[in-house]
Amino acid sequence: MNALLLAAMPLVLIDGNVPDIDHWLRIEPAIVAAVECRQALPLHVLDGIAPNAPGSWSLTPARSFTAFGLPVTRIELFIDPDGELGASYTAVIEKRSLEQVRKQLKLAGQRRRIGQLSADQPSAEVQVSCTVAATGQG
Repeated sequence: MNALLLAAMPLVLIDGNVPDIDHWLRIEPAIVAAVECRQALPLHVLDGIAPNAPGSWSLTPARSFTAFGLPVTRIELFIDPDGELGASYTAVIEKRSLEQVRKQLKLAGQRRRIGQLSADQPSAEVQVSCTVAATGQG
């Protein structure tokens, strides 16, 4: 029952806006690619999402989805609009230990990455982050 309730939860943003499921479905592939460190997330993908929090977003998915085959409960994004500080894309992983997450990342292989991929557990939640260095473009 709880899983059904979680899957039905809308995308909730820090400023309270709730985009519809269609909006989430359009941006989800780009967000997954960023979290998996395969492709940078262009700022325009987040147009209309939390405009009062430029550069920083905390997103709860409109439906359950995975990154690296792991269930994601929340996404935290930082993208410096000036390009000076780079970006970080973080997936908060649901119901997995740090050891399980690291094993899954290892199984995902050594594909070419756009940044530094890491897994840690700063609190009760395990997080997978892709950190991309500054681009030098402004």
